[in-house]
Amino acid sequence: MRAFPRIGITPDINDVPAPETEYVVRKNYADAVVLAGGLPLFLPYTEEVTPYLDILDGLVITGGMFDVDPALYGQAARNQYVMKPPRTSFEKKLIEGALQRKIPVLGICNGMQLLAVCLGGQLVQDILTEIASPLEHKPDQPADTDHHSINIVGRSERLELPFAATFATNSVHHRSVMPADTYRTIATTSDGVVEAIEKLTDGFAVGVQWHPEYGVSPADALVWDGFLLAANEYSLTRAQ
Repeated sequence: MRAFPRIGITPDINDVPAPETEYVVRKNYADAVVLAGGLPLFLPYTEEVTPYLDILDGLVITGGMFDVDPALYGQAARNQYVMKPPRTSFEKKLIEGALQRKIPVLGICNGMQLLAVCLGGQLVQDILTEIASPLEHKPDQPADTDHHSINIVGRSERLELPFAATFATNSVHHRSVMPADTYRTIATTSDGVVEAIEKLTDGFAVGVQWHPEYGVSPADALVWDGFLLAANEYSLTRAQ
């Protein structure tokens, strides 16, 4: 019987008042993993993440409507931001453990930003005030529609994204990742905002600022296929 790579997906905690606190994650994250050939597993927050890392073949750090604490990348907060310390602490432990074990990591939206921070990078706290002539990166449009185009400016060693190609994507964010020596910039928008990164060495660690779980861009399937290929390869080494 075929063994499907086990893919951990981090959930959020509901912000809407409810009788009880609930973990929430959009169905399309799981659907995208299944479509690409993986077995999705949701990961409730725990202090100790080793039991998760022991069974996972890949890790998806999902997006969310909150910000990574600037203190984690050595900056002071320039405005009041919505932050979720329990979630960020949990995801940071997962990323750091996965990187150490070379478990494939895919960071999406806010997950890409936290991945960059774990790799020693920093963030632009507010695109509108820190980037010259910025595009609209937080449009009032449905998430399942194209928002702007990205340009593939780096030759990826992890994804089959054609160099110099252009894709329409659906990113929604007010922060962005700064370039760094520990990861390769794969995609940017015309205003120079980084839209995709990958770790330079030692395994698969990729971040995309857009939301490939919606499947609105031809780039989306390339992201999931590359990630699941790496997860499948990792599962074979873990089984040895």
